[in-house]
Amino acid sequence: MLLLKFRRKVILEEMLKMVLLGIVLWAGVTFGAHVAPYPLNLILTTDISHPPPMYDFPFPSAQMLKRLPPVTTAHTNKSINFSKLSISMLERLEDNLDISGIKPKAGSAALGLAIHGSPSVDAMKYEKSSMTITKASQNLVWTRCVRYGLANDECASFISTLNLRGTEYGGECSQLEKFTCGTNKMSSRYRTFDGSCNNPVRSSWGQALTGYKRLLHPRYSDGIEEPRRAHSHKELPSARLVSTVLANNLDVPNNKKTIALPVWSQFILHDLVHTPVRKTIHTNEAIRCCDDSGYNLSPRYLHPSCMPISVPDQDPFYKDKYVTCMDYTRSVTTYRGDCTFGAAEQMNQATHFMDGSHIYGSTSRDSAALREMTGGLLKTSVIDNEELLQLAANPTEKCLVDNKSGACFNTGDVRGNMHPWLTSLHSLWVREHNRIARTLASLNPGWNSDKLYHEARRIVVAELQHISYKHWIPALTGKGFDEMFDSYDIGYNSDIDPTITNSFATAGFHFVNSLLDQDIEMLDENDKTTAHRLKNSYFKPELLAEKKGLENILRGMVNQKSQKLDFNYDDDLHHHWLGGLDVMAVDIQRGRDHGLPGYAHYRALCGLPLPTTFAQLADVMPQDVIDKLSELYEHPSDIDLVVGVMAEYHLEGSLLGPTASCLLKEQLWRTRNGDRYFYTHSGESGSFSKRQLVELRRASLSRLLCDNTDIRSVQKDVFQPASESNPIVPCEEIKKVNLVAWQDPSQQPDIFTRTSKWIKNKVGNVGNSTK
Repeated sequence: MLLLKFRRKVILEEMLKMVLLGIVLWAGVTFGAHVAPYPLNLILTTDISHPPPMYDFPFPSAQMLKRLPPVTTAHTNKSINFSKLSISMLERLEDNLDISGIKPKAGSAALGLAIHGSPSVDAMKYEKSSMTITKASQNLVWTRCVRYGLANDECASFISTLNLRGTEYGGECSQLEKFTCGTNKMSSRYRTFDGSCNNPVRSSWGQALTGYKRLLHPRYSDGIEEPRRAHSHKELPSARLVSTVLANNLDVPNNKKTIALPVWSQFILHDLVHTPVRKTIHTNEAIRCCDDSGYNLSPRYLHPSCMPISVPDQDPFYKDKYVTCMDYTRSVTTYRGDCTFGAAEQMNQATHFMDGSHIYGSTSRDSAALREMTGGLLKTSVIDNEELLQLAANPTEKCLVDNKSGACFNTGDVRGNMHPWLTSLHSLWVREHNRIARTLASLNPGWNSDKLYHEARRIVVAELQHISYKHWIPALTGKGFDEMFDSYDIGYNSDIDPTITNSFATAGFHFVNSLLDQDIEMLDENDKTTAHRLKNSYFKPELLAEKKGLENILRGMVNQKSQKLDFNYDDDLHHHWLGGLDVMAVDIQRGRDHGLPGYAHYRALCGLPLPTTFAQLADVMPQDVIDKLSELYEHPSDIDLVVGVMAEYHLEGSLLGPTASCLLKEQLWRTRNGDRYFYTHSGESGSFSKRQLVELRRASLSRLLCDNTDIRSVQKDVFQPASESNPIVPCEEIKKVNLVAWQDPSQQPDIFTRTSKWIKNKVGNVGNSTK
């Protein structure tokens, strides 16, 4: 009876809370004039909410709501003024850092990290604005919540009911999040470069420079921005310590996968995700968080955007080098999608679509700089009679080269120079674009350069999507995409938000680093192999400038076996990533920076039991890993997401465990069905004809190699090594996309000409067969 009364009381309290929130929303008086609390977005979808809210949204109880004082526009503007003063005081610190030379040195790992996360001018503009809002939110938490005993997460939710409309930042946020697209953009057969206007109602969904989506409410220690702490509120173990305890350097090749699989995975990740890292606000310089010797910086030189990774005294690699500090700079943030105060949201500098933005650029300005103005072509450079990517005019800014004559290339994404494998894929796709543009020009002499460019881009993106969904996903998971969902392509749905989740971008996809090898094997036409260390090639793509360099890298990539997906990271990633970082430690630190909840909560979201003891992890993890996790973490809820997904047993036939598979499926389903221009969708302004779709379904990575290099034979499935079931075959036996399907009807020959040509070909073939 007591239990029944208790349950009734809880139900009544929840009902009262929702009624009070409804009254607040209707009246708009308790929290100020402009109110749009997240919790009601769980029930009602509106055209101003981006991204949608999390499933576990914490909010003050009805009783607590009565205790909290009103928050007016005067209060929010006072907090903003306090925040602006705080940020202005950074100018003196940043000037001192500049004068003292506290910035990443040429060739250093800190510079490699800065290049990898290089923010655009627009990104830094929104970073400064969002930093102001974030600090103002922290002030509101302290002045309007903490003193009344409200928990940080609930207070952050309370603060998120306050709209920016009554502040000086409301207009700028609306320009990013709540603009209206012109009819010409909505009816265009070509997608925009920045991803805007894809959705007919929610114009900013999928747009570059917007924030990631949350599947679970962020777990910042202060509710707003400070990194996640342990369940006990203590600091979490050092990310480097976690990495060194769990990770080894055993060479464990995967006999069923080639290096092409992790490289393609990374290539696709870069299309969907680019999290920029902060620069100084006033001097626009890259930030350094450790000194040149690997020690902690003096407090007077430590920028607030630093979040360095501590290196333990007995670190197995650094203990004799006396290194105590590893660089990490916090990620750039942007406006919250509903233009409110509240918890910080990290920015995606790429578009949220699988649209080749890393090939073509994520802004119209960047795309124009990559284009030739004739023939619909992309710019290239010719080295030793090889068509390669356009050479960068400022190589020391985009690569870790010693001088301005070092090889460094321009791509739609600065990470295209990250290592030669990635650079080779970028080069391959630029060649493919230009091959298609030239073919279309011969088929359609009346098309101008713009038409050729946009049609070639449209075909390239479709090929990229087809290879990813029809070849790469089965290679990764052992199942076709529709088979994973036991469903079929439902077509475009304007109610589906394609926004990349923070968990997918930050942790769910970083398994690829475990699959990479420390050796870049180059294979020439005589099957001679030459190996180059990965650690010597980060942002140093000069291997492509060698004679036949591109072809030999690609041939080696589809023949070299990948590593198995486990905690065995090659030293070139574990100790020397980007010149001296630990890629796993950086991934762990980034998750904490972004306020990602622990692994336990994501596995519960994906249908597994929420563990309260380490022993309960045995359903998906080996015991030896659980023992190590229990030594590192105080509680199962403390385990970092990237660590947990790496620790899980793989599903049958897959490289991934249940939680990683869940995050991947959830994201890629929305990436397809929330993209109006996805190549399989019909009835849209950018849809392909049935005949064109038939041709696009012939696309494969092996065919790209045949069409754009001197490689004359290759296995059909390049994600698997050659074998009896996957033999190397001549390129003539690999299906090819016939671009005649894109020939204008006015350019097509009449039926008599086509019949005559068909007869001539038949007669010629018969004659050849009798010889």
